[in-house]
Amino acid sequence: MQQLSNEVYTRKTAVVERIVQFGTGNFLRAFVDWLIHEANLQQQQDLGIVIVQSTSGSTSEVINAQDGLYTLVTQGIQNGQQVNYEQVIESVTRSISLQNQYEEYMKLAVSEDLQYVVSNTTEAGIVYEQLPFDAQPSTNFVANVTHFLWKRYETFGADPSKGLIFLPCELIEQNGTALKNGIVSYANAWDLGQSFIDWVTGANTFCNTLVDRIVPGFPKSQYEELTLKLGYEDKLLVAAEPYYIWVIENEEALHSFPLVNNQFEVKLVDDLSYYRERKVKMLNGAHSALTPLAILLDTDTVGQVMEHSRLRPFVQRLLVQEVIPTINGDKEQLMTYQQAILERFENPFIAHYVKSIALNALAKFKTRNIPSLLAYYKQYATLPKHLTTALAAWIYLYQTPEVFSPQDAPEAIEQIKAKPLAGVLSNENLWGIDLTTIPQLEQFVGQAITAFKESQTAQFIAELEEEALGL
Repeated sequence: MQQLSNEVYTRKTAVVERIVQFGTGNFLRAFVDWLIHEANLQQQQDLGIVIVQSTSGSTSEVINAQDGLYTLVTQGIQNGQQVNYEQVIESVTRSISLQNQYEEYMKLAVSEDLQYVVSNTTEAGIVYEQLPFDAQPSTNFVANVTHFLWKRYETFGADPSKGLIFLPCELIEQNGTALKNGIVSYANAWDLGQSFIDWVTGANTFCNTLVDRIVPGFPKSQYEELTLKLGYEDKLLVAAEPYYIWVIENEEALHSFPLVNNQFEVKLVDDLSYYRERKVKMLNGAHSALTPLAILLDTDTVGQVMEHSRLRPFVQRLLVQEVIPTINGDKEQLMTYQQAILERFENPFIAHYVKSIALNALAKFKTRNIPSLLAYYKQYATLPKHLTTALAAWIYLYQTPEVFSPQDAPEAIEQIKAKPLAGVLSNENLWGIDLTTIPQLEQFVGQAITAFKESQTAQFIAELEEEALGL
């Protein structure tokens, strides 16, 4: 069977290379590149993407062997209906290997057609490291972008029309600002001059963004079946859920961005902190809260949690009764988002193992759940018992190695292992606050831990639900 390429597939769109993308991974191909493809189809746009691979590996070669084409499989639950379909994505033109094609990379830097830069180099990608100017190419993403912009500046001078719009998708706060600051740091370290720095910060736009879509990646278990169905081999096959949202700060710079219209869930905002809070507290927070109880009840995946008679109501009431009230926003919109979260958790095509969520669980709980717990107590002067139960479950699991082997920072494990409960709860390194200052929290956590020890987890949760229902 032939491999997907221009020989076996007839393109429906003609594109110009207007976007450079740092990152060959599944997420960008199933999110940004798909959205660009849809804009080209639906709006007769001509946005083409050149993917830059800065890491080692053969992905760049595979992209070029397939002429930039690949198949996206969208699978999940949307508006109560099961979704499962395939489409060929045409927005990518080619890929450049930074290690093997650096001259081609520099040629791209001076393209008159370029408008946008997209990236997803993981949370560790936007960092500044001390490097010499002549370290080209570098393993550092920010350094490579600085060289890219320097080449563009050298060629076009301080022409403000040659600036680019940066849309980083790394999951860190203020990702655009962090990228800009890193570039300025390299410009200063390499003595590239104030004129260059002024051009970087004045002619180029660095947008802070928030992305949200679950992308499981290559659907290995379905590959043979899909290959027979599609009639070609695709080494870049990628699966994603139907849900997505892209929130971007800087409305002025992006007023003509083709994805900003009623067809796409791409929102331009002055401040994306509400969307970040909503995602962290609700989607990520639900994950961190359900995981320890799922482990205690021998439930392996998030999908199984949604089928569990005790755990599903626990998750839903945690969100509706304890988390949503702490978020300052339209409650109807938050309830709609909550319903979308439950649909995403129910996705029958994704086996999201709770033990993968348990990695570095204490730091996640501190960031995702403790703010909701504190806000709820401040607002109502009573404990949010679902959140507090999840806290108790994590403490119990970390102190019970025969039940659970934590994968966390050694110092975090040491601070909780075999320690008296009061000492654990008062540890500000773990929680960011002395939790023993919250009345009745220590007593409630102690009662929950006793129930877990006595294998009464399901009963304890059932009593919570009865209380929540006023029974």
